[in-house]
Amino acid sequence: MKIIIYSMIALSLLTVSCKNEVKQVEEEKESHEENVVELTEQQLNTIGVKFGHVEQRQLSGTINATGTLRLSPQDRADVTSLVAGITKRILVKEGQAVRQGQTLALVENTEIVALQKDYLVASRQLSLARQALQRQQDIHEQGAGVGKNLQQAKAEFDMASVTEKGLRLQLEQLGISSRQVAQGHFSNAAPVRSPISGVVGEILVSMGSYLASETVLMKVYDNKALHADLHVFESDIASIHIGQKVSMQLSDHSSTLLTGTVSFITAALDNESKSASVHVKLGRTEGAKLLPNMFVSAVIHCDEQTCDAVPDEAIVMSANRKFVFVSLGSNRFRKQEVVTGFSQQGYTQITFTDSVSPSSEIVIAKAFYLESMLADHGEEE
Repeated sequence: MKIIIYSMIALSLLTVSCKNEVKQVEEEKESHEENVVELTEQQLNTIGVKFGHVEQRQLSGTINATGTLRLSPQDRADVTSLVAGITKRILVKEGQAVRQGQTLALVENTEIVALQKDYLVASRQLSLARQALQRQQDIHEQGAGVGKNLQQAKAEFDMASVTEKGLRLQLEQLGISSRQVAQGHFSNAAPVRSPISGVVGEILVSMGSYLASETVLMKVYDNKALHADLHVFESDIASIHIGQKVSMQLSDHSSTLLTGTVSFITAALDNESKSASVHVKLGRTEGAKLLPNMFVSAVIHCDEQTCDAVPDEAIVMSANRKFVFVSLGSNRFRKQEVVTGFSQQGYTQITFTDSVSPSSEIVIAKAFYLESMLADHGEEE
């Protein structure tokens, strides 16, 4: 019986000893676990580590971006000639303001004269056909006419009308007045008109140069319609909304300051830069010398929102990543990676990359000391 009792006591002692050894091994393993640092009570007091929790705060932040001043397709125009020919006259200068429909140049072509002659003949034939039709209709109403003659007169009138209309439309397309041609006033050059109101940019031809059909003579820009296209990174897109205010400055370091509002956000990311284009409608720009393709630096003012935030001092940087120290109890702390957002009045929005309990205690002051101790510990190993 004594042997059995002694055996049971020995087994109990052995079990307790094993448990202690396992616990000791686990503690030693945990204390050397990656991204975990352990401090003594004296170290905590000496360093002045402070603890707190992730807070819910109202933050409104800003997003920095760069971009260029742009014109929409409808606000810039290539001025072309519909006919080939010789540049007879250039009636404007670069930088000159022009209005929609204004004649900018004249292009000379002998075919233009031939077209006007054809129209004059067609116009007169239409007049004769109209008179012949009217005469046949009068005879028919008197009961003396022949139905066949009336039908023929109507057919000839219809043909003459179609021919005259086709030639008239060609003249109108070239900017030549059919009324002037009908009065015998011919032109040997076709006017080239501005499609939009704006400012003449580059003039690409010279007096006397030969132009093929649809050659671009010059460019016209409506700089009053300039907008900014900003490049915003993928991580910031969710914080941008239509209507947000934007402050901008020209990147030539001039004193020109611009304001605007977000008016459009593209629905796709650029494959290479992983950024989206944000269209900003400019505010008043009186007195500012703005041109397409000027570079701008911008600040987008984001809306206020409720979010998880910690004091700025709680966040440490390591290998271009950001971390917060979470308490594990017993003066031990694990470095947890976070993604940051807005920063305002000493607080920064954070999101943990791994699951962390909302009630977890974190280091909110002197966290950089823990980071340095963790780094020193890693070097020793």
